[in-house]
Amino acid sequence: MIEPVRSKTGRAYLLEHRGVLTLVDTGFTGSLPRIRAAAGRLGRSLEDIRQVVLTHCHGDHAGEAARLREAFGTGLVAGAADLGVLEGRDPYPFAPNPVMRTAYGFLQRYRRFTPDVLLSERAELDGGLEAIPAPGHTPGHVAVWAPDHGALFAGDAAWNLGWLRPDWAWFSQDPARSRETLHELAGLRPASLWLGHGPPVRRGAADRLRDLTR
Repeated sequence: MIEPVRSKTGRAYLLEHRGVLTLVDTGFTGSLPRIRAAAGRLGRSLEDIRQVVLTHCHGDHAGEAARLREAFGTGLVAGAADLGVLEGRDPYPFAPNPVMRTAYGFLQRYRRFTPDVLLSERAELDGGLEAIPAPGHTPGHVAVWAPDHGALFAGDAAWNLGWLRPDWAWFSQDPARSRETLHELAGLRPASLWLGHGPPVRRGAADRLRDLTR
């Protein structure tokens, strides 16, 4: 089961895989009621979320992570290369485009924290999910692969706003590395693609993802 959590700035996802309820990203600060509503649609509660996997350190993806752990003891998983930003020690990776930097600069304002699990290589997570390093958008960006569903949660490695596109260069720390990441993810041949921005691709995901790498 996969349940989207739509927030003002993007999308997070609740998924149940081998009996374990996982939240991929959290949305920005203030998204907790939306997460609670999504859990309710699955017949579950916030206390049932075993782990939160953060695709990266931007505030529209990690904004409620600290609050979830504080309130419910939820385990937090993130890419090791984003640790300094998540802890507040390193400068926030603003959008390189100056207009977008100004418009979305508020996303830096979220509670910092230290993840419980840091990822530097492909790893199996609780419930049989796989975390896959997917750098480019940020150095520690990760994707989540749910093999039983054939579902790929790609964070901001691709966008589906108006049309499916690779990681948007106006927001990406390293667009060239993002394209390499997209090629690697396409090798999974996902049945569906779930993105941080824009609706999921539920049909023909493998072919559409492959087309982006050409």
